[in-house]
Amino acid sequence: MAKKVKVSSSSAGNVVKKGTVEKKEETYEFTPAEFDEKEYIKGDILGTKVTLIVCAVSLIVGVCAGCLMNATGQWLYGLLLVGLAIAGMGQLIKLLGFDTSKIKASSMLGNYITGIFLMLCVWTLMINPPFV
Repeated sequence: MAKKVKVSSSSAGNVVKKGTVEKKEETYEFTPAEFDEKEYIKGDILGTKVTLIVCAVSLIVGVCAGCLMNATGQWLYGLLLVGLAIAGMGQLIKLLGFDTSKIKASSMLGNYITGIFLMLCVWTLMINPPFV
C-alpha cells in the first residue's frame, strides 16, 4: 500500500525554484507579402481572353458538328469533331500567341469543360427542328 504524504504549504504542490525565468509573451507582427497588382491584373486579363477564345471556338465547332450531323445523318462524325476540337484547343491557343503557362491548371480545366458543354449545347440546338 502506498503512503499518504501531507503537504502543509498553502500552494499545495506549486513549488517555484529560485533562479527560474518566467517566459515572456511572444509578440506577433503581421507583415504582408509582396503583391504585384499589375501582374495580377495582366494574368486575369489573359485568363479572360483565353476563356473568350475557348467559347468562340466552341460555338463554331458546335455549329459545324450540328451541320455535319444533319448532312450525313451520323452522330459519330459530330462527336469526333468535338473531340478533335478539345484535343487541339491548347495548341490553337498557343498558335494565337497566348502563354498558357501563366494560367492555373484548374482554370484551364474549367475552360475545357465549359468548351465541351458549350459545343454539346449548340450541337443539340442545331439538330432540332428550327435548324434542321
